[in-house]
Amino acid sequence: MSKTLRLFVCALLLATGPLGAQDYIPEELEGWQEWVLKDKAYRNCPFLYNATPAGPGDFLCAWPGELQLDVSTGDARFSQTWTVLEEDQWLALPGSTAHWPDRVTANGRAVTVTLRNGAPAVRLSPGSWRLAGRFAWDERPDVLRIPPESGLLSLTVDGQPVARPEFDSGRVFLGTRTADTRTADSVRAVVHRLVIDDVPTRLVTRVRIDVSGSVREEAFGPLLPEGFVPLDLRSPIPAKFEPDGTLHLQVRPGTWEIRLTARAPAALNEIEAPATGSNLPDTEVWSYVASERLRVT
Repeated sequence: MSKTLRLFVCALLLATGPLGAQDYIPEELEGWQEWVLKDKAYRNCPFLYNATPAGPGDFLCAWPGELQLDVSTGDARFSQTWTVLEEDQWLALPGSTAHWPDRVTANGRAVTVTLRNGAPAVRLSPGSWRLAGRFAWDERPDVLRIPPESGLLSLTVDGQPVARPEFDSGRVFLGTRTADTRTADSVRAVVHRLVIDDVPTRLVTRVRIDVSGSVREEAFGPLLPEGFVPLDLRSPIPAKFEPDGTLHLQVRPGTWEIRLTARAPAALNEIEAPATGSNLPDTEVWSYVASERLRVT
């Protein structure tokens, strides 16, 4: 069976022209470009789905990798990779004023740790960085603060991996655990799509995933049909949408629902479903909402 959804148009009530306009800079303004964009390099970074991209706080210019935390009775060591996209960025570290990170390095070189927004942080320039450091204590604390930006955590306590670390208000529990029964990593996705006959055509994709096993990063996609542009992404877990249409999620055990709204370049009469990609099911459920004030389909 063809994977093409066809919209049969009986009467066209509203026509739209091609959306061919592209961003450009008039010749008389080219000399002002550097001045206008001064201190606004953050606009080249991805912006948060639930914010109108206006100020620096609405853009995400630093992306964290997995935080690795190895805890013993007398100390703990941590490491984490970060990607800084534009300008110097403050990167949050695990720990607090009560448990301050020591001997912190970035790509093997010592860096200065500063108290920022009540937590330790370092400031680094654009590039790929591997942060590492340690904690020293006379008695191991019950909990340790973890930055909310870190969606993936690999925790080892007294040499034993903790498959499912326990979190509470941005803190991770460090107590000794009974032996965990490790569950194999698996992920199952169910996809529902809603086509809205608007100008341009809109597509709402809802992905429900059931995750078991360890915390990790999983890729889903390509998630959108060719030509569709993402507008809004809502996810209860850290998510990143790549230009190639792949959705990266930092998953942990549980059931999660991700909602993605996108638009087509124009009002379409035909939509071809994307090819089955990574972690996506072979079949999907599609629904359609007509807009009779525009046309009858």
